Amino acid sequence: MILETLVVTSHCFLHFLSYLSHCCFTFSIVFSSTVYARRWFCYLMKNMVQEALGDAMQAQSVSPTWPTAFYLQAVALFSLGMDHDAEESLKDGTTLETRKHRN
Repeated sequence: MILETLVVTSHCFLHFLSYLSHCCFTFSIVFSSTVYARRWFCYLMKNMVQEALGDAMQAQSVSPTWPTAFYLQAVALFSLGMDHDAEESLKDGTTLETRKHRN
């Protein structure tokens, strides 16, 4: 039962990734940052870390003041062994979040 669930879940992730990628490239759709965050999660679950990093960077380009985009980048960068860059991304996200809560 658990193995069947994992296979179905894996298939769903692949289908979702395929659908979003198709829409993005075929129709030149610019997604909201939260759509990129969801696809980032799917990529990360499939151990496609480089693609996850790309979506985190896309989320940041769509919403440059969204701290979560920096946190997503940090997770991907840590996974790629780029600890220094990940720490910088965490600092940037924390700085944005601090400014947001002060205002």
